[in-house]
Amino acid sequence: METSSTEQAVNQQGIKRLQEILGADAMKIVESLSQISPSFAKYIINFGYAELYTREGLSDKERELAAVSSLISQGQTGLPLQAHVQGMLNVGWQKEEILELVIFLIGYAGFPKTVDALKTVHSVFSTTNA
Repeated sequence: METSSTEQAVNQQGIKRLQEILGADAMKIVESLSQISPSFAKYIINFGYAELYTREGLSDKERELAAVSSLISQGQTGLPLQAHVQGMLNVGWQKEEILELVIFLIGYAGFPKTVDALKTVHSVFSTTNA
């Protein structure tokens, strides 16, 4: 199946936004997912980043705050949380602010989820210079 120029433009826009938010290593994540399911990887780029991350109304900082808060509240502390904590740093959040977010979420998500999230946050902080 041939890809139209519109689809290619959307894909390029999604890749650009993905890298702006999550950094240069973001494509490694997408490529590894593409090995499992090219369609899944395409949805991440074309819907997640070309559609959602280009909408008006929220700043990148607000988007990453929402993403990380949602992931922590769901107890999702794996690869998506790692990527979006790095995203928070990439769009201007300070480490202290991210730690304060985790503390704040104790009241909404509970201790077990925030303890796991704190370990993930620490892991991201230990691998970054931000």
